[in-house]
Amino acid sequence: MHTQTIPDDTYMTALAWTDPAAYDIPEPGSDEEAAMLGAVEALFTNYTEENLSKHLTEVYAEAVYFRDAFKQFDHAEEIREYMLAGLEPLHGAEFIFNRVLRDGGDFYIDWTMRLDFRKTPPGTWEESIGMTRMRFNNEGKIIFHQDYWDPTDIVYRRIPLVRGLIAYVKKKL
Repeated sequence: MHTQTIPDDTYMTALAWTDPAAYDIPEPGSDEEAAMLGAVEALFTNYTEENLSKHLTEVYAEAVYFRDAFKQFDHAEEIREYMLAGLEPLHGAEFIFNRVLRDGGDFYIDWTMRLDFRKTPPGTWEESIGMTRMRFNNEGKIIFHQDYWDPTDIVYRRIPLVRGLIAYVKKKL
């Protein structure tokens, strides 16, 4: 069963094989680092079918560890198909990069996700905050992507049975 935050064997293995010490990544503050992070930001801040189709496999390495609140993948092509499918119930999606922090070879992106669902009038944007931890290979491509965000309010509450359960739990707590 998939889980977002339990450090299972797959996660621990990914931490080992993506250890930044094994890769030659750009120096902090360098033009190369800015270009690498700029490619990531360009992919997510222009979150469209055309942009994802064309550029996702340029930003993600073919072999990659990817885990978000819903799925886990180990190939860039799977991530692309997943992200494209995620656009289907939407009029639009946007990511705003609030801050990027670096600790050694680990990068942490503080972001705001904005979604405009087709089941609501166009322009009815809903927002959620989150954080992503990333690691890169020698080519500056993502090899590790771990999201941390709570889909409860923006996604799960759209399911009638779950919406009632969430309201009940919040009321009891």
